[in-house]
Amino acid sequence: MPADELIRRGRDDSTVDLVFESGGGSWPAAARLVLRMLAVLLAVGVVLLPAGLLLVEVAVIIGATFVGAVTVGAVLWVSAVLVLWPFVSAGELRTVRRVQFAPARNPAELRFVRGARADAWAPISGLRRIQLDETVEEPYEGDPAPAGRTLDITVVTLTGDDGRPHRAPDGTDVDALQRSLEELLGPAGVPVLRRTERRVRRKPRPSSGGGWSYGGSGSANSGGGFSGGG
Repeated sequence: MPADELIRRGRDDSTVDLVFESGGGSWPAAARLVLRMLAVLLAVGVVLLPAGLLLVEVAVIIGATFVGAVTVGAVLWVSAVLVLWPFVSAGELRTVRRVQFAPARNPAELRFVRGARADAWAPISGLRRIQLDETVEEPYEGDPAPAGRTLDITVVTLTGDDGRPHRAPDGTDVDALQRSLEELLGPAGVPVLRRTERRVRRKPRPSSGGGWSYGGSGSANSGGGFSGGG
């Protein structure tokens, strides 16, 4: 993936954005955020569906009406949704979607865009480094699959605002991304560090197609035995 998929000009060309995920910082993004939370909660409901069906079945067996049992299951699902909603929404709102640098040339400030809001601008002197952690999984001997690569991007600040790694899309051109970040942040004295770990993909164990083997007439002990004295 080209580096400009991750490094983009802002809408008014006044910023350069390091984009982890599209959206954030606007009301349309807030609407997408609500839809995403609803999708997560619906998925939770699907996961709990077998348990709910079992609960309805048990309730009917012990004498409850089918409608009453379904009503109880629905109430419990709604209760679970209400309990999980604050945790899901808080996680979505805290998640950093992108990092903005301004001005576009020789940036002096940066801010994090999270969910439906953007943080206040902060001096770029608070940015310690951009860490690129690349993992290359080499094929084992005889492996027909190509090498696999993953890239995690971490924005390290003095205040630790966003210390977690962000997974870059598959196929990201790491060399081009590193050059773009160095050109952007080099004048401000912010280092872009890259660490590459290489490892060989594990070779799958061959499936054992055999079973127990028993010795027959040709086994080592087949010729032996007791001989009685005459």
